[in-house]
Amino acid sequence: MLSTVNILVQFVEGHMETRLFEDALYNDPDIEKLLSAELAPQYALAAHTLYHYLITLNYRNPIDVLNAESVIVKYLKEQQEINVQVSSDRADMVKLIVVVQPKWLDLDPSYVQQLMQEAPEKLSKDELKKWLQCRILELFRYAKKPPKWLQAPAWPMVEKKPLVFLGQITIPDYFHDEAAAYVFHDPVTQQCQTIVQVC
Repeated sequence: MLSTVNILVQFVEGHMETRLFEDALYNDPDIEKLLSAELAPQYALAAHTLYHYLITLNYRNPIDVLNAESVIVKYLKEQQEINVQVSSDRADMVKLIVVVQPKWLDLDPSYVQQLMQEAPEKLSKDELKKWLQCRILELFRYAKKPPKWLQAPAWPMVEKKPLVFLGQITIPDYFHDEAAAYVFHDPVTQQCQTIVQVC
């Protein structure tokens, strides 16, 4: 079993999957105790401790994962006197995702990695980017237009397969704020799924 500090090191060096780190963050009382003794970064207005800052992050958002990595590296260096070899894999993946996904999607890095495994072998970086862009558009289909999300994109998937976007309906005068319903169709079950966002 890894020590508390080792868990942090393994995460920032890229030897631990993000979901395993997130699980440890929420379920290991030693991590909570260690990181609760440190102040949150100054820019984290809503968090008082480093632990509270880290648990406010969305670990399915690659930018938040990089933010977590950054503050942990600083903590390890300044408080534990440990210099770590930060893996560039996460940053490279974030850059790739930003380039290949349309603005109406917010893909999980693990999903993009899964798609990359389907790519033909020996593609150059540019060819891989183009292949991924085409593959994403093949998978995330829509009837006429892509969704115009009021909040963060929330495209539903069933068994790792994206549903087909049929359209969105504005919902005036029902909620206190602007609202919309997004209708998706599952071609396998012939059922529809609706997502409501209020902004």
